[in-house]
Amino acid sequence: MADADPPKITFPCDDYPVKVVARSAADLRARLDAVFIAHFGEFDDGRVVERSSARQNFVSYTYRMHVREPQQLADLHVALMRENGVVMVL
Repeated sequence: MADADPPKITFPCDDYPVKVVARSAADLRARLDAVFIAHFGEFDDGRVVERSSARQNFVSYTYRMHVREPQQLADLHVALMRENGVVMVL
């Protein structure tokens, strides 16, 4: 059986999920929102889902954004990884 290539993402792409995993902090959501606003402009809070770890030490946020081009994601990734407490960006 031949390996099939995974589907390619076509840009612009609406509702693209970006997950951020970070250590819990009181100001984390506000700092992350500021980074997303800098890269995407204002967005509806309904586009973000929050989940805490069992012991509340970590939290993940999934932002569903309209992405215009791959470079926008690359720039966002760099900016998010600079934020204090961010462990991973998917």
